Amino acid sequence: SRRGIMSPVFQPSTLSPAWATGICAGVRATGSRDVVYVPDNPLSHVLRVFESDHRDVRLILATREEEAFGIAAGLYLGGRTPTVMCQSSGIGNSLNAITSLLMPYQIPVLVVVSWRGDDGGEWNAAQRPMGQAIRSMFDAIGVAHATIASADAALETVRRMGETAFRIAGSFGHLDNATAAQLL
Repeated sequence: SRRGIMSPVFQPSTLSPAWATGICAGVRATGSRDVVYVPDNPLSHVLRVFESDHRDVRLILATREEEAFGIAAGLYLGGRTPTVMCQSSGIGNSLNAITSLLMPYQIPVLVVVSWRGDDGGEWNAAQRPMGQAIRSMFDAIGVAHATIASADAALETVRRMGETAFRIAGSFGHLDNATAAQLL
């Protein structure tokens, strides 16, 4: 099947948020046809758009974020251009996989992150520390990142970050998806 093992079936959405449509188009524009993801509410909108509008993109469910990066590394070594999608708190779980696998072995991955806890509107206090630190963490380990400024900018921002990740040998492209967190 074109979907990964144990990948749930998402019901098509007749009214997808513009930012979700833009993210999917941006991922597809990079040439990535494999999206490894850890389920998250904002990212569910993106997954629905992939299911309904981009049937050539394979969705692969991971149970933990570091597992998603391991799967992405395997995909890259097999000749693919992988994308990982997770929420910002999951990046903390993934730092070892990023810094001891992807970076030293120069494995490029586009990462779409739903940004939680970045402002006072976050209902879950546990999301705030990582949400507030995510940019500084990426800066500290030398990971390129960008924030989607608006729904209209989603496609171009994702495309640009994917191009950065996959064009430059040894780069690790990351994308902070602030728009998804703010729109929901």
